[in-house]
Parts: sequence; C-alpha cells; structure tokens
Amino acid sequence: MKKAMRTINRILAGAALVSVLLAGLPLTDAIFPGAAVAHAEEDPLEQMEQRKTLPIQSNAIADWPQGPAIGAQSAILMEMETHTILYAKNIHEKSYPASTTKILTCLLAMQNCTLDEMITFSHDSIYDVPGDGSRLGGVDTGDTMPMEQALYCVLVQSANEVASAVGEHVAEKLGKEKSVEAFAKLMNEKVVSLGGTDSNFVNCNGLFDENHYTSAYDLALIGCEFFSNEMLCKMSSTNSYHFRLKPDDEEDVWISSKNQLFKGKPYAYQYLLGSKTGYVSQSRQTLVSAAEKNGMKLVCVIFMDETPYQFEDTITLFQYGFENFKRVSIPDNETKYNIDTFDFFDTENDLFGDSSPLISIENDTYVILPNTADFSDTVSTLTYADQSPDTNVIASINYTYSNVPVGGCDLVFYKSSIPVFQFSSGEKTSEKVPDTAPEATEGEMMHPSESSIEPEPEINIIYVDVQKVIVGIIIAAVIIVCILLVITVIHNYSFSPRGQSSKRRRSRRREIRAARREARRNARWYNASRRRKKGRL
Repeated sequence: MKKAMRTINRILAGAALVSVLLAGLPLTDAIFPGAAVAHAEEDPLEQMEQRKTLPIQSNAIADWPQGPAIGAQSAILMEMETHTILYAKNIHEKSYPASTTKILTCLLAMQNCTLDEMITFSHDSIYDVPGDGSRLGGVDTGDTMPMEQALYCVLVQSANEVASAVGEHVAEKLGKEKSVEAFAKLMNEKVVSLGGTDSNFVNCNGLFDENHYTSAYDLALIGCEFFSNEMLCKMSSTNSYHFRLKPDDEEDVWISSKNQLFKGKPYAYQYLLGSKTGYVSQSRQTLVSAAEKNGMKLVCVIFMDETPYQFEDTITLFQYGFENFKRVSIPDNETKYNIDTFDFFDTENDLFGDSSPLISIENDTYVILPNTADFSDTVSTLTYADQSPDTNVIASINYTYSNVPVGGCDLVFYKSSIPVFQFSSGEKTSEKVPDTAPEATEGEMMHPSESSIEPEPEINIIYVDVQKVIVGIIIAAVIIVCILLVITVIHNYSFSPRGQSSKRRRSRRREIRAARREARRNARWYNASRRRKKGRL
C-alpha cells in the first residue's frame, strides 16, 4: 500500500514538474491556445510602451514636422476639408472599431432621415445585443422613439440596442429589408463612396465580430463627413442628456458620456468639436475626435490604446497639428491659372453685371503646409474636367508638398457673366428659358405624372455677350469718325508746292468775287442816290 502511494505521489510530482517546464516554452501556445494572449493582457501598459517604438510613417517625409511617439497601435491626424494627412502611424492597418462604428450609423441616419421621424424597436434590435454591454434599457418590442432622441442615446450613452434600431429604420426607409444586415451593406457602400479601402462593417454598433473591421484612415474619412454636420457635432460633444422615455413616464431618463475630452472632464479640450469613444477587449481603447482652431479643422483617430492615454494622445496630436501646420489660401497665392477680363466699363454701379474674371479659381480653397513652407514650394498638377453643360468646372488643380497631397481647387468658368437671349422666328421672344422639369430633392423620387410626358421642342439659343457687343460698336464708331476727319483734312489742306499755288489762286478768286460784289452794291447805291436827288429838283 505504501509503495502504491509513493508511486502515485511521484507521478503527480512529475506531472507538476512537466507543467511548470512547459509553461516557460513557446510550445505552450500549441498545448494551451490563448495562453500567450492572456499573459500579454496582464500587462497592457508594458505593451503600450512597446507600441511607442513603432515607426511613424509621416516622420519619414522630407521637410515634414516630426510627430510625437504615442502608445496607440495606429493613429492618424487628418485635415477635414483637404484630407491632408498630417500624422500617420499604421493608418491602413485593419482594426476593430468598437463603438466608434456608431458615427457611421448616425451619419447615415442624419443624411437620410429627419429628426422627428419615429423609429420602432424590433425584437432583434433589443435582444441581439448582450445584456452586460452598453445599452439604454427600458424599451420593449414595438416601442417607438423620435430619431433625435435615438441619436443622442447612440452618441452620448453609446446604447447598442438603439444603434441597431436606428440602422433598421434607415434600411427600411431606403427600401431595403428592415435588418442590421441590410444596413451593414449601406454602411460599406458609404465608406467606399468616401474613398475608404480597408473596411467591412457587419453591425450598427461595433460589437466584436471578426468580420467587422476598419482602419484609422477609413475612420478618419468617415469622421471628416460626420463632423462636418453641425448637429452631429453638437450631439457628439454632449456630456449628459435627459428625455422622457415613454409619454406616460413621470420622470426623465438621464444619460451621460464617459468621454473625458468634454467640458468639465479631466482631459477637457477647449477646441473640441465632437468625439466618440469605443472599447472591445480585442482592440482596447479607440477614439475618434475633431477639433477646430483658427479656422483649421482636424480629425484624429486612435486605435488600440489604454485608458486614459487615448485622451492624452489625442490632445497631443491635436497640438502637434495646430502648432506645426497652417492654411494657405490658393486664390490669394496662385497666379498661373487666373484669366481676368478687360476692365471695360468697370464702375461702382457695375453697369454691365458682374465683372468677375471669366475663368477663376474656386473661392475659399486652400492648402495645408508646414509652418516652414511657402506656397511656392508646392507642386501643382492640372487635370482637365469632362465638358458638361451641368457644371462650370473647367479643370482641377491638385497640390503636393514633398509628394504629400496638401489640397486642391477647381478652375471655374463664370457663366453668369454671359446674359442669355432667346431668338425665334415668327414668335414672341421670352426673356428666360424655362426649366424642362422640376428638380427632385435628395431622397425623393419623381413620378411620371409630375413631369411633362410630351417631348419639349428643340430650342435654339444664341448667347450674346452684351459687353463685347457694346465695346465693338464704340470702337467702330471711333474708326468711322477718324476716317471722316482724315478725309476733311485731305480736302482742305495740302502741303505740296502745287497745292500752295492752287490755294493762293483760290484765295485771289474769292477776293476778286468779293470786290465785284462790293462794287455792284456801291454802284446800285450811287444810282439810287442820284435818282432821289433828281426827284427833289
């Protein structure tokens, strides 16, 4: 019996020793899958310090301001209007966006719905999200909520079931199936239309799914359009919000945000336009934010960071952008592509309409440059646009600095400087050419009964530049007057010797004729005087 017990103890001790040895070998991952991940997650701060050593791609650009080392796995700082990338760190690396997904959900809702529309909670929208996640609670299948309140719930409290209900509502309104899957297709189409290349969305709220991913670059493009909407900026910068969940409720429901960049929070940022947080264990902390200072708007995306360093890193990147870059106006500095009209009849009253250049650079356009660079350091590329009667764009100019796209503009033809006159034979003229059909607003479909079925007769239109016509008439009149003056001078003056003799002879003849007329008048007077004297005698 004792021998048996000793044998069992030896076996147990050997098994324990083998387990200890295997725990220190790389083979552990094959025997105990996920052991290395669990071990790594035990010290996230150490991993964050390691991520600070990752290369920053924008720092390799010649004459570009050196960006800070941050603990995020990937990050981007993008100017909102020109999409100039100021800071780039693994910007095309695919990551799980978590709840930052919701800015795309709300963007599609805002662009396709009105704030007073009522959304209806389906069974799936409520019960397909985990109960221990971020949710509003208190809603049942069939309950309704105004879209405005729903968007506040999504952006302030990050309510997962409300995000699903919003997505289902948008899909149904656009003629799709009322489902998250149908809305996810709309999300992916939207990202592609914005220029994204690294994304695949499968839900409305960002709950973890291996097939639900995006990149810092794609999320920045989404953020540029999201934060361009004033109402979405207001919602995504709201610290707390209260509303009546159901009409017969006696008390309001209060929701609040965990975002530390908001006013009154530890990392409050005074230039913030809006921000949305996100977290799943597979991607740690994520954050997308926008800020504006001195007219420059920047979007910052942080992926895979640790609390609260995602807020610190965001502020650090905003400061880097505002302190090292500037906006430079294109119309004020570009001289190669402006073609001005002649300043004929240029008066304060503008007698002949708008005297703007016939071809000019689009207004309010600019490039983003480092503070150490000048506009003359950029390289411009001209691309001619397809000719179309629906647009007055002639060409586009794109600018680069150190091979980095920094902005662009359009060359436009100022059509309104040419008045339109319609001439027709045998019929009365009309001052204005009527539109052939009413214009449909976005999201509306024109029915056949709303427009004329019969084809419009072909109308020949002659374009007349009134200013050029009047200038031509004046020039022609001046030429005619000059010709008449020259002819008069030729007839009355001659500078040759023969011409001088002829002139003297003509002068003598005039004098002789004048003397004869005077002599005849004197003779008649003398004879009349003698007759009067004889009569008196």
